[in-house]
Amino acid sequence: MSVPDGLEIFEITADNKAVMDNVAADLFDEPVQQDLLAAFLMEPTHWLVVAVLDDQVIGKSSAIVHKRPDKPDELYLDEIDVIPKYRRRGIAKKILDHMLVLADKRGCEECWLGTEKDNIAARKLYESNGAKAEDIVLYYLEY
Repeated sequence: MSVPDGLEIFEITADNKAVMDNVAADLFDEPVQQDLLAAFLMEPTHWLVVAVLDDQVIGKSSAIVHKRPDKPDELYLDEIDVIPKYRRRGIAKKILDHMLVLADKRGCEECWLGTEKDNIAARKLYESNGAKAEDIVLYYLEY
């Protein structure tokens, strides 16, 4: 299958955030909350790119620019997701490509991201863009 006709990929900003009023039910972990969305969009280093089809958000990626005092900016790509009905049609690739164009335009020199070892689709997507898997240990701190 191929990318559906009429699919649009773009960054969500304060000016077009009304698009987020029609998000597919199974896209985010929890329903989008307008106050949290507004707070996210207020941060110039927080980006949200979406895939919209027939006026509904069916895919998304969120990212944060990681600023450091000793190195150029890099992009931390938090996640890419597409609702199950539209997976494996090239939509995630288009979202990733759009996010990387934004990163390049805004001076990021690299992008880092992660996924579960058994998420073969995500690993193939990242590797198709030239990413190489690293051996790391990941910790979650709950407090």
